[in-house]
This record gives sequence, C-alpha cells and structure tokens, in this order.
Amino acid sequence: MTVDVPVILTVSSFLVFFGLWGALRRRGDLMRVLLALQLVFLGALFNFSMGSALFFEPSGLIFALFAACLTGLQTASAMAVFLLCFKKHGRLSDDGNDGE
Repeated sequence: MTVDVPVILTVSSFLVFFGLWGALRRRGDLMRVLLALQLVFLGALFNFSMGSALFFEPSGLIFALFAACLTGLQTASAMAVFLLCFKKHGRLSDDGNDGE
C-alpha cells in the first residue's frame, strides 16, 4: 500500500495549521502552547522527510532525524522548567495575577 504525495502534504499541512491554531488559541497555558508548537515542528519535519523520500535524497531524512532529537531535548528541558515553576508558584498558566 502506498500513500500519494497530496495526502502526505495534506496531513503535514493539517499538523502545521492545527499547531498554529492551538498556540494562538491557548497563549496563557504554557504547556499547551509547547505541545502545539511541537505539532507545528513535527508537521514541518514530516514535510521534509516526504520531500526527501520523493526525490531520493537522504539529507532531508537526516535533518528530520536530527531535528526530532533536538525536539525531544527541548521538550525534556521545558518539562523540567515547568515542574520547577509549578513547585514554586502552584500553577503553570500565565493569567496575570500572582496566585492570590
């Protein structure tokens, strides 16, 4: 079973646009913004890997693998920062008040 190129481009476009919508919709909740930006990034990487496979060029796949590893590192470090902020403030949202 093969998947056509327009289907792959449609899926990657949905990932990017859904991630942008999520990042703009929930600007106050830092965890949701991080996850939405991960969707944007993964949609772009999906597009890179599709183009690499389409043109038989391995450099796009290598870039996508390297960028996916960096995305994992970014997520782990952001989770650590969020955990420290939650322990200090008791919340992760940036709603403007000081928790009182």
